[in-house]
Amino acid sequence: MGEQPTHADLCRFLDAQVPFVKSLGISCEEFRPGYAVARWKRDPQWLRPGGYLFGGGLMSLADAALYMAILGQIGLKAMAVTIELKMNFLRPAIGGDVLAQAQVLKVGQRIAYGEVRLFMADAQDKLIAHATCSYAMPDSERR
Repeated sequence: MGEQPTHADLCRFLDAQVPFVKSLGISCEEFRPGYAVARWKRDPQWLRPGGYLFGGGLMSLADAALYMAILGQIGLKAMAVTIELKMNFLRPAIGGDVLAQAQVLKVGQRIAYGEVRLFMADAQDKLIAHATCSYAMPDSERR
C-alpha cells in the first residue's frame, strides 16, 4: 500500500502529527507491517485510587498501538482515524509499565480492523485487557 516506514520514521511522524501520544508517555517498542508493540510508561499522574492505571489511558494505549501497526502497513498517512474501539478489561493494571501488542487483521479500501492485547511489562503471561478497533482510511481522491 505505502512505502514501508522505519521505526525512526514512525517516531518522527508521531511526534509531529500526534504529539499527545508522547505526552501520555506512550512509545513504540517494536514496529513492522501490520504489527506494533507500544509501551505506556507508568507515571503516578495516571493512577486511580488503589494504584490502578486508569481505563481511559489503557484505551489510549490500545488505540495508539493499533494506529502504529496500521501505519506500518499503509505508510505514514495522518488521516487514518479511529471509528470504533471496544475494550474488555480483564485484570487491574497495577505496578509498572504496560505493553500493547497490536495486530492488523484486515485492511480494506475504506476500513482497517485489528486487535490489541495489553499486558503488564513485567508479567506478560497475564492479559490485562483486550481491544478491537476499526479505523477509517484516508481517501486522497476526496480531499
